[in-house]
Amino acid sequence: MKKIFKFVIERYLKLLTKIILWRHNPLIVAVAGSTNKTFIKDQILAELKNEEKVRGNPRSFNTEIGLPLAVLFLPSGYSSIFKWVDVLLAGTYISVFKRNFPRILVLEMGVQRKGDIKYLLSIIKPKMVVISDIGGNFSDNKNVIDEEMARLVSAIPSEGKVILNMDHDRVKNLEKYCRAPIIFYGKNKKADVRIKNVRNNSNGQTFDLELSGRKSHLETDLFGLHNIHSLTAARVVTSEIRKKTKSKTKIKTKNVKKKRN
Repeated sequence: MKKIFKFVIERYLKLLTKIILWRHNPLIVAVAGSTNKTFIKDQILAELKNEEKVRGNPRSFNTEIGLPLAVLFLPSGYSSIFKWVDVLLAGTYISVFKRNFPRILVLEMGVQRKGDIKYLLSIIKPKMVVISDIGGNFSDNKNVIDEEMARLVSAIPSEGKVILNMDHDRVKNLEKYCRAPIIFYGKNKKADVRIKNVRNNSNGQTFDLELSGRKSHLETDLFGLHNIHSLTAARVVTSEIRKKTKSKTKIKTKNVKKKRN
């Protein structure tokens, strides 16, 4: 009975999510990998806090049920059938009638088993993805997460962007599956966005970042190169989002001028 109930919830939430995304067509940014997904997502949202209509997953809602709840911005019903009825009714109203919706969604995508990414991609169509690391082994197939990440990057359209950590070999190897332009970041000299001069101090770490021809000096109270990679990934994503939103604004402005003329 529980399996049937879960199946019904999954499919109904999927339908509601596809309807609202079809109605509003937001820019979807996927954050994936083995660790630090929530940190990267939160950092992107923090850097875009002054931007209009940006939202991410509450908590770590990133699975077959969690991801639709994140898009619809609804709580989980957990194990209560009555709470789920309320959630589904609220979701129906939001999906069909809600007018205000974020222009940008920054969504974590989790992998627990083979096929997870395929199912999540049947719900959302990201135009941008960032992957910081790939690690961990699955009991049945240690290459499952590599295959799932390969499926994810290959789904990004040619007009999108794939942002990869060049210092991580398993992430770098995903480039052969990409049809969208790739932005590599890391300490590697061939990276498009370079991390340089990493130094530890009593308060955390400092480092220099070369991005789009500009050099900036950054500080963090966190330790470990993985945190610098995550901060850099977030900075690259926010830079690309701003480029996309600016180009859309210019196109709209030109169209308005043409109409007036």
